[in-house]
Amino acid sequence: MAIITIEEEAFQKQRPDFSQFPAAGFTRHQHDYQFTQDFMDGQFRAVLRVSDDGQVSGNVIDRSTGEEYLPLRAIHCGPFAAQVKAAYIDLLHEIARQCFTAVPFHGNQANRLATWINQKFHDQPEFVFKKLPDYAAFREPQSQKWYGLVMNIPWSRLTDKGAHGKDKVEVIDLRCPSQQQPALLKQDGVFPGYHLSKKNWICVTLDDTLPDVAIKEMVQASRHLLTKPRAWLVPANPKYYDIMHAFVDSDTITWKQSTKVRVGDTAYMYVSAPVKAIIYRCRVVKTDIPYDYQGPELKIKRVMRLRFEKEYDHDRFTLAYIKQHGVTSVQGPRHVPAELLKELEK
Repeated sequence: MAIITIEEEAFQKQRPDFSQFPAAGFTRHQHDYQFTQDFMDGQFRAVLRVSDDGQVSGNVIDRSTGEEYLPLRAIHCGPFAAQVKAAYIDLLHEIARQCFTAVPFHGNQANRLATWINQKFHDQPEFVFKKLPDYAAFREPQSQKWYGLVMNIPWSRLTDKGAHGKDKVEVIDLRCPSQQQPALLKQDGVFPGYHLSKKNWICVTLDDTLPDVAIKEMVQASRHLLTKPRAWLVPANPKYYDIMHAFVDSDTITWKQSTKVRVGDTAYMYVSAPVKAIIYRCRVVKTDIPYDYQGPELKIKRVMRLRFEKEYDHDRFTLAYIKQHGVTSVQGPRHVPAELLKELEK
């Protein structure tokens, strides 16, 4: 297992902003940028180097001898060496604050992907595990479900065929329909889901094995599984609203919203007694509209806009009929069972 250096640890998830280097005290050399500063009352000198590709290395020189002070790099260093190490780390963190930019992940491809996801969907990575700080989820806002989980894991968890010279690799778990999984698993860099279900997820390495464009397509497909339009059965009580004449003057109405309905979803309006049948199919065109109403038996805090699409014969989708197709009751908004949806879509 590779041992991480003090410098590598201090600059994890940091990327240099070379435009800020001169102001921070860096000077340009032939192959890198260098920074020199004395610390601990001039007893020691830190020499830091940053390559053009962002790799950071450094040395601590004991000014009394002119030689590198190696005790601070020991696994178990003495009290004085620990003091030197702590002062050096503080200096590194200050340099990072001045002329480095924090990024969410270790690898370049993972960070490029996070930037694209933010630009495309406005979704930010959520670091949800306190004990696993390198794990971050991407969540679809309305369903609040994950469509991606980025992890930094040992290569050995995925394969025993070598790790390209590295101990760990960043990966992203993505949702995947089971029928598409076999074809995807034939690609280099794609494995069965890790940490999540192997039946409905795939695990993709973020080490440039696959090009960004291919991974972006997989991310979009994963997120789309959570944003596909859904069908709702919405009850309407003629006691509170004249639903039978709702679309006489306009093809759009405002309706109480009490579920996580999305724009583009379908709403099938079930009218309770005395009709007891589904009579309208509507399209949700706007959601989460603030509304303030409170009556003796009804309280409304938000509404949605529904656009009329179709009217059914009132004796077609009766309560008796829909009970035979997976609906036990219509007490509130609910998903339409697949069996009934097939009949409604005919």
